[in-house]
Amino acid sequence: MGRDLLERDRELGELRSAAYDAALGRGRVVLLHGEAGIGKTSLANALRADPPGGVRVLLGSCDAMSTPRPLGPLRDLAAEVGPRLGAALRTGDREAVLDALRDELSDASGTVLIVEDVHWADEATLDALRFLARRIDALPALLVLTYRDELDRDHPLSRLLGDLGHGDRVDRIAPRRLSSGAVGALTAGSGLDADRVFAATEGNPYFVSELVASADETGVPPTVVDAVTGRLRRLDPSTQDHVEQLAVVPSTVDRALLVSLVPGSEGALRAAEEGGLLEVHPEGVRFRHELTRRAIVDALPASRRIELERRVLAELLASGVADPSRLVHHALAAGDIDTVVAWAPRAARDAAASGAHRQSAAHFHAALAHADLYGPAELAELLEEFAIEAYTIRSAPDAVTAQRRAVEYRRQLGDARRLGASLRWLSRFHWFAGQRADAESAAREASAVLDDAGDESLFAMALSNEAQLALLAHDSARALVLAGRAITIARETGDRRVPSHALNNHGSALMFRGADEGIGELLEAAEAALSVDDIEDAARASVNLVWALLDEYRLDLAEEHLVRAIELTERSEFIGFVVYQRMEQAPARPRQGSLGRRTGRGGAAARAAARSLRRADRRGCGAPAAGRRGSGGGARRGSTSRRRAR
Repeated sequence: MGRDLLERDRELGELRSAAYDAALGRGRVVLLHGEAGIGKTSLANALRADPPGGVRVLLGSCDAMSTPRPLGPLRDLAAEVGPRLGAALRTGDREAVLDALRDELSDASGTVLIVEDVHWADEATLDALRFLARRIDALPALLVLTYRDELDRDHPLSRLLGDLGHGDRVDRIAPRRLSSGAVGALTAGSGLDADRVFAATEGNPYFVSELVASADETGVPPTVVDAVTGRLRRLDPSTQDHVEQLAVVPSTVDRALLVSLVPGSEGALRAAEEGGLLEVHPEGVRFRHELTRRAIVDALPASRRIELERRVLAELLASGVADPSRLVHHALAAGDIDTVVAWAPRAARDAAASGAHRQSAAHFHAALAHADLYGPAELAELLEEFAIEAYTIRSAPDAVTAQRRAVEYRRQLGDARRLGASLRWLSRFHWFAGQRADAESAAREASAVLDDAGDESLFAMALSNEAQLALLAHDSARALVLAGRAITIARETGDRRVPSHALNNHGSALMFRGADEGIGELLEAAEAALSVDDIEDAARASVNLVWALLDEYRLDLAEEHLVRAIELTERSEFIGFVVYQRMEQAPARPRQGSLGRRTGRGGAAARAAARSLRRADRRGCGAPAAGRRGSGGGARRGSTSRRRAR
């Protein structure tokens, strides 16, 4: 075992054992976690260098970009996987990527997929990892996720880790710090005092290696940043320039970019590679450790960093690179406003299409920081798209503020159809923010504007939105009237999307009034939604049906529908709806309806679950749903806009 892997026999043995199990068809997830510099990457590299026979190893890395690339670590795999997954990754279509990724990992010979630095992952990548983890036991694959432990409660990765839990197919490996004996072995022959190095590093392998590599006659540098820059400054000036240039690229520098940034390419970097700063591979160059790269960047004067960022940006633009998130990252760092204005909206839409909604909102925010550089129509569109993304990630105040501005521009532009659609969205956002009166006011105006705007489908959707608000206000009589009008109009126009939303409201209102006809309408609403691939409205119909049955303590029937609903939402990764459904499971799980009714336990459970749901609702526990605005204002899976559950 190499010097870098001292005291790692147990961890490497566990990794190899999990890879062997995967090759035999017993898929697993390994969570390889610990502090920065503890040796996670070294362990992953050791497994890559010597996997069990016949097992292929794929590696993708999450990058420390200001806004992560959608599906970034999976896009790293494009050159190593089959044409179907490669094509799906190039388009970024969420459903195509998930299906192709599952099929790619179904290879009978076994695959180890390592995703490094998942604490920097974008939302779409986390969804893909959740998708794989839920299906891992049916795949001959090992999924290794490396991440740092420094996660707060609201970190996006925390939810994924919570979903994975401690199942039979999930292993956790936490590399330990090195002992004083191991530090002594690493410092042997360096002239350093092993005890001082151990005290300064507390056994962190990366810190130890940096201090040892940087040792000279002046002694140990006081900090690791000093250690890294000390190594850098011992190189010739030309190599130092090259290393600093590469340091502002927070990912592997591919061969095309490397050739343009560093004349002489690998030959010019030999000293930096031999000095342990860089790793040079046929596909490109990367820093041996992310901490090394960041230490070099942190030591740069601001003017020097801006200069280097501008050069990277110019080379990417000149080479025709069409990755919007990379361009925006470097444009922001370089202060290139024109490039931000041109590319941030594209980056936002690309992220939204991939399901990376937090990243999408960040890119829209970057674009809107320069709102005065867009025309009124384009600005209205950007504001509305940002509002939808803010709503999706449960940032109600931002959604309301942006949508109000969008409505103002729509009024100025004089397009009644677009104004009505914007008012309907504003109504939804107001409700989400707990502003009921404003929601109802915007809903009424949306219906009034769309009444003679020439788009019957949008008008029907506006009426259905009013019906939903009436339903949420427990005015089932008004909800029935409005939803009934919406259903009639939608069917007359042949619209295939609005009926699901309207039937949802109409059926729920019937159920609230004790009419069993509502069961049929809610089932019809779910089927109508599925017929147009609208998983959100299908899930919403199921949630409303089960909740109404629980209110009536019809536990057996509720459980029957809930089982199918959970299967649908888990298969489609609609985690927010799963939150509602898990709450519904509490009273529905015991298939003892009559006993529950006789003892009162069923009613108490239902009421307890209802209280839990109301608490979650007040916290903004809206179910995530896909839904791009169509002509009928409905939803399509895998797109940007979302409507809240129930």
